[in-house]
Amino acid sequence: MLSNEQSFLTSFPERHAAYTTPRMDIVELAPKTAMQILDVGCSNGAIGRTLKNIKPERSVCGIELDPIFAAEASKYLDYVINADLSSLDWNIALNDRNFDCIIFADVLEHLIDPSHCLDQALKHLRPGGSIIVSLPNIRHISAIWAIFFRGSFPRRNRGIFDSTHLRWFTLNDAQNLLTEHGLNISDVSVALRWGDTGGGYINKILNRLPKSLQTWWPIREFLTYQVSMRGEKTG
Repeated sequence: MLSNEQSFLTSFPERHAAYTTPRMDIVELAPKTAMQILDVGCSNGAIGRTLKNIKPERSVCGIELDPIFAAEASKYLDYVINADLSSLDWNIALNDRNFDCIIFADVLEHLIDPSHCLDQALKHLRPGGSIIVSLPNIRHISAIWAIFFRGSFPRRNRGIFDSTHLRWFTLNDAQNLLTEHGLNISDVSVALRWGDTGGGYINKILNRLPKSLQTWWPIREFLTYQVSMRGEKTG
């Protein structure tokens, strides 16, 4: 019988693939001046590894729940904490470590209390530092189709309806999550999709649209599958 960790990694290849990519949209949101970075939910270290490849002098730490992912990430990152965010004592785990940038890439929607987690992270973010979050958009057209037309709230192994999600966000919710914590949103990146799956000709066209069209209200609200935002700590 597979352990929970083995089941997570081997039984659901779609989920494994979704959480082990370098996520260049996140990498590009990270300030070039950020030298001390914390990747919360760092998975196998793919994002942190890319950030270090760009600037080898960077220090990238990670926090990861899955012990197999954490062990893999520790090969590439400077320091990895294998812990559950719902019970993590940030002060003990990080001691006096502070960061220029803290990343939550597809993490907050998996938590019982995302706001509390952000509160703890902000205590370890230097003034002028950045918080980067990536969240799925529950207002996406595929969610509208499933809920309002088919009358079903799916539970899947990946995407907006990942069965491990505990919280759901619209674009406004994502923005408010940052601003309510005193962060000024300085950059936004959206991943557009026509349906629930990536790739394909139509999706490529959507993501090559001029910024003015990507931010046009109907496209922004209903075709944004995932939004990534950078918020700046001013005080």
